[in-house]
Amino acid sequence: MSGDGLSGCMAKVDIEVVQKVLKENGIDVRLAAEILNQIREVVAEEAVEREKPAKKQHLVLISEPEGGLPKDLVGWVVQILEDDDPREAAQKITEVAGVFNGTPKGQRLPVASFGDACQSLPGKLLKENNVWIKTREPVRVIAVKNSLGRRRG
Repeated sequence: MSGDGLSGCMAKVDIEVVQKVLKENGIDVRLAAEILNQIREVVAEEAVEREKPAKKQHLVLISEPEGGLPKDLVGWVVQILEDDDPREAAQKITEVAGVFNGTPKGQRLPVASFGDACQSLPGKLLKENNVWIKTREPVRVIAVKNSLGRRRG
């Protein structure tokens, strides 16, 4: 922030208002046009910087113990990019765990299971691989019937 007394957040002003103020203050037409072009360039650059965040999809990854699926299921809610293949989400987390285990911290506290990976992998490493774990602790998964009952007609 500069010492001019203006805050970092200023109201947005239409380019026509700036043009009018420059004209009223006797600024040379060529100089005013150059200033307005610079303003337009800055606005265009800022618009590029403010790209919309990537759309994501939610998944529930279910823990499957060695003996197969139990009745009492647990899993983790994760997000991946909308266009990514959901079948690859678990593989991405496994790969991140392998990379983490190769780091000094990972060698001291290695990730040994998928549950460990979901609970302890750094968010930064996961984000770099376009995976976001939304529930670090496993959540219970309960099967429900889709039908709400008979409709009266």
